[in-house]
Amino acid sequence: MNAQKSAFFDSQVAAPWAAAEYTPDEQEKIKRLIESVEVRDGLTILEPGCGTGRLTEVLADVAGPSGFVLALDISPRMVEATLERMRKRRNVRVICASAEEFPFNRSFFDAVICHNVFPHFDDKAATVKKLADSMKTSGKFIVIHFMNSAGINELHRKSDPAVLNDMMPSEREMKRLFADAGLRIESLTDDDRGYLLTARRPRGIPSREKRRAEF
Repeated sequence: MNAQKSAFFDSQVAAPWAAAEYTPDEQEKIKRLIESVEVRDGLTILEPGCGTGRLTEVLADVAGPSGFVLALDISPRMVEATLERMRKRRNVRVICASAEEFPFNRSFFDAVICHNVFPHFDDKAATVKKLADSMKTSGKFIVIHFMNSAGINELHRKSDPAVLNDMMPSEREMKRLFADAGLRIESLTDDDRGYLLTARRPRGIPSREKRRAEF
């Protein structure tokens, strides 16, 4: 786990961007996310970088009592805030861990949702592959931000040294990262409404784990 980055996000637990309730504009963007993922009752969802649990709360409500959300964050204080939000919910597990290191079950999740976290993965190629392996063959991988990639990168360049190099890759690089993980990007919107990428495993292409098992 990146200790410098963990400490930085600990310091941000009460910041408006992390703790404030969603604005009407942000709620519209979350609605767009829910529609893109087709989140519904009974889905299993992985949320790396859950922060203070604002989106976790929404996902848990939509997934319902027969669904399940696994929420991770590298910041102990962010995890504490999420646990407080989730204290009355039984369909959520919250863990202080990095997506790069956590031992996910393979082919388990219906959806992987990376909200405001993708640039912070230290090894993006390895992390995308690992998250892709945690998805069912029919699963969906989502990357969402409330601002576009240019805004994200400019914000991080002016931020704390812990995150100033945490950039959102170009569309070309994202296509390569996801293709190397056995996924195909279905859609990518990067404009004044924010950033939204959706990806799936191409039909007929099994997961890397299943491919290995065939030999």
